[in-house]
Amino acid sequence: VNNNGLITFDAQLNEYKPKRFPLAENTPLIAPFWADVDVSPEWSKGNVWYRQDQSSSLLRKASEEIREYFISQRNFQANWVFIATWHKVGYYAAVGSGRSKVNTFQTVLVKNEKRSFVIFNYLTIEWTTGSNSLGDPQTGLGGSPAQAGFNAGDQKNFYSIPGAQTDAVINLTRTSNVGIPGKWVFQVDGDSILDIKCSHAVQINIYPKSGSMFGGEEIRISGPCFNSEFNILARIRETNDTFQCTAINDISAACIMPSVFRTGQVTLEINPYGMGWNYSSTYQIENVASLAPKITRLSPDSWVISRNVTLSWNSSLTPSPSLFLDIMAYQYSNDSKPSFVTVRSKSFDLSSPLNSSNIVFTSIVLDGNLLHENMTSLVLRIRTNISAGYSSIWSDVFPVRWPTVKDAANMCQNWMKLSPSLSSDTLSTCPCTLRQALRDTGRYFVDPLCNLQNDKIDTNCLYNKGAAQCFRRSLHGFSTSGETCCYSSSGELLDAREVPHAGGTRSRYHIHAQGEELVPFFSYFQNDLVPFLQCCQYAFNNSLCQRFLKLRPPTTCQAYTPPTPAQAAGDPHLTTLDRKDYTFNGIGDFVLLKDVNSSMVVQVRAVQTRDTAGILQNATVFSALALKTETSDKIEIYKTSDGATDILVNSEIVEIVDATSNFNGVKLERSVGDDESVVNFLIVFENEDLSVSVDVSADLLNVLVMISGERYKGQIRGLLGNFNGDDNDDFITRHNLVLPSDSSMRDLHYKFGMTWEVQGNESLFNRSGTVNNAINYEPIFLEEIRNPELNFSVVLELCGDNKQCQYDYSVTGNEQIAKGTMKFIEKFKEIESDVQKVVRCPFLEVPVNGNRSASGYAVGDNATFWCYEGFQLLQGASFVVCRENGQWSAGSPVCVEKIVEDSPISSLVVYIGSGSGALIGVIVIVIVIMAVLKCRRKPKPEPDPEINGPIFENPIFLESLSSLGQGGAFKIPRPTYVDPNLLDDYFF
Repeated sequence: VNNNGLITFDAQLNEYKPKRFPLAENTPLIAPFWADVDVSPEWSKGNVWYRQDQSSSLLRKASEEIREYFISQRNFQANWVFIATWHKVGYYAAVGSGRSKVNTFQTVLVKNEKRSFVIFNYLTIEWTTGSNSLGDPQTGLGGSPAQAGFNAGDQKNFYSIPGAQTDAVINLTRTSNVGIPGKWVFQVDGDSILDIKCSHAVQINIYPKSGSMFGGEEIRISGPCFNSEFNILARIRETNDTFQCTAINDISAACIMPSVFRTGQVTLEINPYGMGWNYSSTYQIENVASLAPKITRLSPDSWVISRNVTLSWNSSLTPSPSLFLDIMAYQYSNDSKPSFVTVRSKSFDLSSPLNSSNIVFTSIVLDGNLLHENMTSLVLRIRTNISAGYSSIWSDVFPVRWPTVKDAANMCQNWMKLSPSLSSDTLSTCPCTLRQALRDTGRYFVDPLCNLQNDKIDTNCLYNKGAAQCFRRSLHGFSTSGETCCYSSSGELLDAREVPHAGGTRSRYHIHAQGEELVPFFSYFQNDLVPFLQCCQYAFNNSLCQRFLKLRPPTTCQAYTPPTPAQAAGDPHLTTLDRKDYTFNGIGDFVLLKDVNSSMVVQVRAVQTRDTAGILQNATVFSALALKTETSDKIEIYKTSDGATDILVNSEIVEIVDATSNFNGVKLERSVGDDESVVNFLIVFENEDLSVSVDVSADLLNVLVMISGERYKGQIRGLLGNFNGDDNDDFITRHNLVLPSDSSMRDLHYKFGMTWEVQGNESLFNRSGTVNNAINYEPIFLEEIRNPELNFSVVLELCGDNKQCQYDYSVTGNEQIAKGTMKFIEKFKEIESDVQKVVRCPFLEVPVNGNRSASGYAVGDNATFWCYEGFQLLQGASFVVCRENGQWSAGSPVCVEKIVEDSPISSLVVYIGSGSGALIGVIVIVIVIMAVLKCRRKPKPEPDPEINGPIFENPIFLESLSSLGQGGAFKIPRPTYVDPNLLDDYFF
């Protein structure tokens, strides 16, 4: 902290005469007010104070201030603050009245692990220039006035506050870039100084950049200058929905998003002055199934029409005490737009004190009298009235469940009459095991409605009861249908024919499908999920459920093909898609893989690595990755010099805050490892059956590629081979020459790997790479390692028998790189094991007039069949075993009515069977059997019209069971042998 109104970083700067930026010297500095300050006692009584502070109160205040001014930093949490204050300081050689002129100003530095900010506060500015800068000694004005701003020290990046080094610098107490006189705020961690001053010539910034289809969320907008006297309008270009915004101050406005019945990226336009839609930015609409509801339905299984139900929410999400609770019904028909219709509203006041957790509970009655017959989907909304629309929070979407099983059965049957079967070309297949499903990230994603990580949430797996985890097939552009794959706690695929409440089915609409007359999630919910619930859960009628499964067939795994993994880790050790291992140590940008048409490309950047002393070694690691497909946004991941990670989307840096971020044609998931030293990014291209997992540590990037299915077989090129199932021809050069699979590492390096160096016109990287010592670089090859100074016993202790770890430690001397390589290789081997093909035999139908039990469907599992009394097995076998070829040892039997041995039929069969004329015999048998059966037929009692089907499927019986507990717990008379002091809950 320098007396002359400066903060420097390398050394003290004694220069008291302010200079124009950029400085010729490589001196990075922050200049709140660079002038000839004098704090000597004989001239001034001013002081310069400074301190760093990490107290919770100050960190909280600094965080709130940054969030207020930078709308993109609404989640910013400061971890360090530095404050320097120049208090009532004078200028050098002041005389006369100049001795009483003083300035008071302050600089506040605020940062966290990734972002840095500078705040200038100007309380009093009475002079601008010292006498040595030709200022007037009496006034402190004139001459060469003070400089204010930043100098990066690279002679490129600098910034001066408007008015600096002019007489206007005295007005710093009255000017601002945040609408508060005397306050200037800047972000300084990027390539340039970010000034948030509003301007009519800039585009808008939006935060948050995404929100739910439901709407009701506040977004902040900055960029243009706002004025409360103007009517500020916003519009979603793709849907033409227009809504109101409100100016907060000169630099920001707030809008409440409306409900939007589509997902993905939309264009948000702003008309701040009534002069046209001149400002725009992109906004991501998220599927309602992907976001956690902010209203919780308690005991969701009991949400039945006419019942009293309970809900809760956190009051911090609804800051206004006067609220409205709306029961909304989703409606959509071919002659109208999709919408939410308010069925019932209830107002209430939260002005009374709440509990310490701020959780609010309230109850409502689901009144069926207000529902129309075509209303099948409901949602709750809690809103507060504000001038620019409804600020609101929402529950999950839930089905209309009428109180009787007969109602459910009627709804199921009505749906069946109108719903045709799915076409056979939509047939797909599921992974056979949970392990496979977890690894097949290019084709399947975790079902947000049944996620093992949400097992403490009441609504989790509510619609697949008994399943531990479900997955959904990723949406492909050529199809709008979907499949759900559900797994037991043991990790086996559940078949809906076996466990109707838990198993997955094919669906007419995918949960993400959208288009003409298709609404994401809602089309699936109304046309697939609600009918399943009515037919297979609410009606308590197995025969109805089996009929439903004819229209929405269960998902199976007999035709499933596991994905194929490949990896590039450490000092790059690669395993191709055909399982060929090799090491490549090139410097530069390389094609990791691409298809022959270049419609899908993954590139990596390799740089020289350093040992623990920072000395460059003859080895390389990956420091960046870039990838895109023909239909997707471009993603870039960079490991920065300070150990952080930068993510670029279409060459623009983005802040990844949420666990999952969706972009055009690509999804990015972020997670942190157990030791927090590794951050993982999973990039999924759903239309390509491709996923790329990247582990970013302080030293390097490790990359794992997963390709699903057969579409790219023989179509891949690059460092990861050609993916044709044969590892003997993996080393295909850019010029289609094939190197022998047993080539030396030296030949593979120069004759294969270096041919895949990225050419200038095909680079996906937005940032240029820094090549250190590339001319003198000579890689060390695995078979040529000679390091006499290396203690191999240390290597063995660190790496065991892991060759890649041994190599990395031998050539880099960096224990962290070697251990990271070993850990990643072990992870890769585990993935290879998880995706191995498994054999499962097909589902066994239960014979009519009989039953069966099965121990499972894996190789070695068995099944036993038996017939009900009066029937016997015919064909097949009563005991079958699942064989290694995926087939049962015998066919499924059928149960036929038993034939009495001394009956005319059996005698006739024996007689004709012993004669000649097989064809005539068969005809006679049929005629005689029909005659005898007619003679033996006894009249059967007519079924009671009041009893519909088997008693345990009869709606009247089931409805009577459901009412047994009304008025309290259901009890029966106590038998004499039961102790009268026990079990009071069950007997009276």
